[in-house]
Amino acid sequence: MIWFVMNPKSGTTTPAQKNKITQLIGNYPQCKLFLTEYAGHGMSIAQQAVQAGIERVIAVGGDGTVNEVARGLVGSQTALGIVPIGSGNGLARHLDVPLKIEKAIQFAITGASTAIDACFMNEIPFFCTAGVGFDAYVAHQFAEQGARGLKTYAKMALKSFRTYQAEKYTICYGGREFAKTAFSITFANATQYGNNAMISPASKTDDGLIDLVILKPFPFGAAPIIGVRLFRGTLPNSRYIEMDASTLFTLQAEKPLLVHFDGEPLQLTSKHITVRLEPKALKVIGNG
Repeated sequence: MIWFVMNPKSGTTTPAQKNKITQLIGNYPQCKLFLTEYAGHGMSIAQQAVQAGIERVIAVGGDGTVNEVARGLVGSQTALGIVPIGSGNGLARHLDVPLKIEKAIQFAITGASTAIDACFMNEIPFFCTAGVGFDAYVAHQFAEQGARGLKTYAKMALKSFRTYQAEKYTICYGGREFAKTAFSITFANATQYGNNAMISPASKTDDGLIDLVILKPFPFGAAPIIGVRLFRGTLPNSRYIEMDASTLFTLQAEKPLLVHFDGEPLQLTSKHITVRLEPKALKVIGNG
């Protein structure tokens, strides 16, 4: 038995396309479809699937839905599949999941599984990226918009860039402590945020490491070049980028942190975060 979990409010997909998804899933007698009704419902359904011994649970939605479902599967033998209908589809792109709905459904049902690392920021699971600074600020602004997609995100990023100020952080890992003024700090398990915006092009989801990407303050004139590098996968070559890797990080800020995890924003009351990794803790359908 295979369970599909669809967020009916996810992404840029139209009601007609979601009806088509329902019909396509209905063509497979071994599949059952669940619709999420509230925040966190996807995780609850996934946990029920684990208890029922279901082999695969397929998240139909964007990165938020994928994160929810994956949370309920960490540490189990039930594999996560993805039918990507979100605005970014970061983990699906990294795992080479087909982006066309029909092919994605077939791949989720018949594709081979592998194990990837699961990361945690203050015990909040993430599987692509998490971080602080400009990216978290834009994620917060983006979440408040009615329209989704890359165009809306780019518009919010440009608007935010003119007013956002780099902040000071203290980062500890590998027995060392560093004081950094950063525009953004990203903890990457996978290569990208979504939409092929590759913040950490060499990242692997099964190497037992979290990649640290620090974007230092830069002049406005450098923004277009950084943007091009981001989508070409050459950002590490920028003089404004610092990178390293570890299995455990702590970060301290001067004020309560606004963070993002897999693109979802969250305002913390704490000025401190801990980021850690559990190796190969999540089974997925795809190429880790």
